[in-house]
Amino acid sequence: MKHTIGTGLWRRAIPAALAVGLVAGACSANTSTDAGGDTGSTSEDGGTKGPRPPVTLASDGTPKPGGTLRYALEAETTGFKPTSDRWSIVGVMMGLAVYDTMVARYEDGSPAPYLAESFESSDDFKTWTFTMRDGVMFHDGTPLTAEAVANVYNLHLKSPLTGAAITNVESVTATGPLTVVFTMKEPWAAFPGVLTGQLGVIPSPGTLADEQGGLKPVGTGPFQFVSWEPDKEFEASKYDGYWQKDAEGNALPYLDTVIFQPTPENTQRLAGLKSGDFEMIHTTDQATILEMRDLAAQGQIQLVEDQGEAEEGFVMLNTSKPPFDDIRARQAVAYATNNEEYNSIVNYDVNFVANGPFTPDSPWYLEDNGYPEYDPAKAQELVNEIKAEKGEFAFTLRGGGVDTRDNLEFLQQQWEAVGMEVELNTDQQNTFITDAVAGNYEANLWRQFGAPDPDADYLWWTSDNATGGLALNIARNQNPEIDAALDKGRSSTDPAEREAAYDELQRLFSQDLPYIWLDHSVWAIGANNKVRQITNGPLPDGKAAYPVGGLGFPGVTFLTQTWLDQ
Repeated sequence: MKHTIGTGLWRRAIPAALAVGLVAGACSANTSTDAGGDTGSTSEDGGTKGPRPPVTLASDGTPKPGGTLRYALEAETTGFKPTSDRWSIVGVMMGLAVYDTMVARYEDGSPAPYLAESFESSDDFKTWTFTMRDGVMFHDGTPLTAEAVANVYNLHLKSPLTGAAITNVESVTATGPLTVVFTMKEPWAAFPGVLTGQLGVIPSPGTLADEQGGLKPVGTGPFQFVSWEPDKEFEASKYDGYWQKDAEGNALPYLDTVIFQPTPENTQRLAGLKSGDFEMIHTTDQATILEMRDLAAQGQIQLVEDQGEAEEGFVMLNTSKPPFDDIRARQAVAYATNNEEYNSIVNYDVNFVANGPFTPDSPWYLEDNGYPEYDPAKAQELVNEIKAEKGEFAFTLRGGGVDTRDNLEFLQQQWEAVGMEVELNTDQQNTFITDAVAGNYEANLWRQFGAPDPDADYLWWTSDNATGGLALNIARNQNPEIDAALDKGRSSTDPAEREAAYDELQRLFSQDLPYIWLDHSVWAIGANNKVRQITNGPLPDGKAAYPVGGLGFPGVTFLTQTWLDQ
């Protein structure tokens, strides 16, 4: 069976790569700085929620080689060894400069061969065979072989960080010079989509063998590593031996140099774009997006907003400890939360309201999923009932950094209005994430679940990962019915069966309430007017690529075919 599995299956379910950077990518929350003035005036249509169509300059004409592109990102990464470093969105963005992924995505979201020349499955989807491209070289002159690829995945299987994402893989074997076979424990129809992000990149054998390899990565990607000064900049230069060519047979990449600069302050990133210090910036900050929309409308910059599946913003409740081991407490928080008002006041209506883990235009979205509607009277009844029985209803709401303060205070005000006692805490993000995975929290403001195919979020939701000192099911919610729905969705290749399974999953989430849904976030890329081909260019087979995202996280793009008109 060839890699074009079945167009019906892929049209109904766009599989996405797992967010395997543990939970570094679950960045605290969607936060806003002060937009100032009348934010509604920035919207010509009076405040349409969600992403807008792109405002870009045409990329037609002959691409001009050369130049340096400076890209400001929201944070730093821990390193570039995919088997041991936690990659958030910024880790993937930088990693894709020096590495190629096994698989990319066609425009419709279906998996496309990339570093792998082809892939095919057995009829039962329990075996996947990948054939690698011949003649590809790592930047250190080592040839890409099936053995090198198999070695990467055997290390992933042993990794305490990334192994949980591929527990369904029984073995990975090189069966020929360029042939790699993945054998599954259970059928896995969506497996190629897993190999589009962190789990898809192939480092050189030397990078994996070197304890310091994550500090000086060697891959097969369009750019080769030059230097990395953490919290300042990561630089990579054009790799002259890169295997890809453009449609006219010209060498890729076009750029001479890419420099990524971690710039946590939202206002600083935007100021750098306006001043010319940065050619591109990346953000989910709503105030920044509003201002960039104005600048793009005036022709001062270009703007691309990810139109695909978004990450969800929500309050994650620890169901394993008081007060949220009591379903009534979780129900009370759900009834007391006005997410429409939250989105308007905190998010300036840039994001759009969530009632579950999928956007309304997702093929998996279930509108009538039973999620509680805002009802402060019901919330107060439950709070009074709990207080009468237990004496108090008190907890701490935490956010990952001071930028979450406005979000936290808004929720605190709503919840205290119905009688809850809510303390606030804004930790540094590393502490915040570590405590979350360890279960040392009560309620966290969180952002996660940006995968269009629910199977990609399996590891975050299964009961198997809900216990122990460190738990990837961070809400620690255990429900055998949820497990059954997840298993059915993973093992079935029938679109109707999968849809029914994930409909049931959403209903069960609305009953268990481990997550109090707030919004669907918007990732935006701002670029100055010299930049061309901001979105992903054509794939190696000449077909159109998924424009933005689909590479492990929303908002991520390759820079392989980006160029500067200068």
